[in-house]
Parts: sequence; C-alpha cells; structure tokens
Amino acid sequence: MISFKLRPHTRIEKISIEGNLELIAEKIRLSFVVEGDLDGYIFPSKSTPKRANELWKSTCFELFLANENEEEYYELNFSPSLAWNFYFLESYRGEVKEMELLNSPTIEAFEVNNEFKILFELSVENLQDFDYYNVACILLNKEHERTFWTIKHLKSQPDFHDKASFLRIL
Repeated sequence: MISFKLRPHTRIEKISIEGNLELIAEKIRLSFVVEGDLDGYIFPSKSTPKRANELWKSTCFELFLANENEEEYYELNFSPSLAWNFYFLESYRGEVKEMELLNSPTIEAFEVNNEFKILFELSVENLQDFDYYNVACILLNKEHERTFWTIKHLKSQPDFHDKASFLRIL
C-alpha cells in the first residue's frame, strides 16, 4: 500500500488531503480523505454510478498510471457523484480514449465530522505493467474556483499529466 499526502498548488489553509493507493491482484484500490473546513467546498451529491466526461470541472479525484519508458499512460477520474471514467492516452495530453472494462468500479463517498471520504475499487488487467503513478484532486470551492492538489507540483500552472511529477511504484 502506498500512502500519500496531497499539496495544494496555491496556499490553502484549513484543509488537508491524504489517501492510500493499492495495486494488487489486478485491482486498483484508491481512497482519499479530505479533512478540515469543508463548508467552503462543493461535493456533488450522489447519483447513479455512470461513466462521465469532464469530471475535472467540479470536485474530482484522479489517478495516473504509466511505465517509465513509455509515452502512453492511463488516467482514472471519479467524483463524489459516483460518476467516473478510465482513459488511455498515447502521449502527453494526447487524444483521450475510454478504456473498455469488464466490470464497473465500486465507489463509496460519505462525509462525517469535517471529513469527506471517497473509496474507489476497480478490477483491471496487467497492473504489474505499471511502474509510475500520480494521484491528484480538484476541489471546487463555493465561489466556483477549482483548487488543484497533487503530491508534487513542478510548474507555475497545475499539470497532473506531466510525467516528471509521477512517482515510482516500489
């Protein structure tokens, strides 16, 4: 299991985001805990789980998986609304293709005592092929401004797709 703590791209107080990533037995398990003053943020209401695009325009959680020596990579997005998508990109910010999956993911989202928790689980093939990852989050505040969170920011503008910011899976 990989534990992580996300950092905001610009200074934000009174909020912290931590989580865990597991890539085991052809399964992705990913969890985030957003803790602190949540009143200033929008967490979309739960609806029917379904595939959706442009989840990044609202509060969204993301995972990127790649191989060190390959240009291609995968992007997984999921929302507190239970909407999700899994994409394949042949190159940096290249054409986005939806991945065909055998099963739909399981997503659980709930808020308790100044903590918002979201859990995601998906069965996929060939997980052993990935050796780099990045995790990220976009929180939409009540002024409808997006805040960008990831493990490390390398540029003046947020860029979760930049493989230079990916970390090695140990």
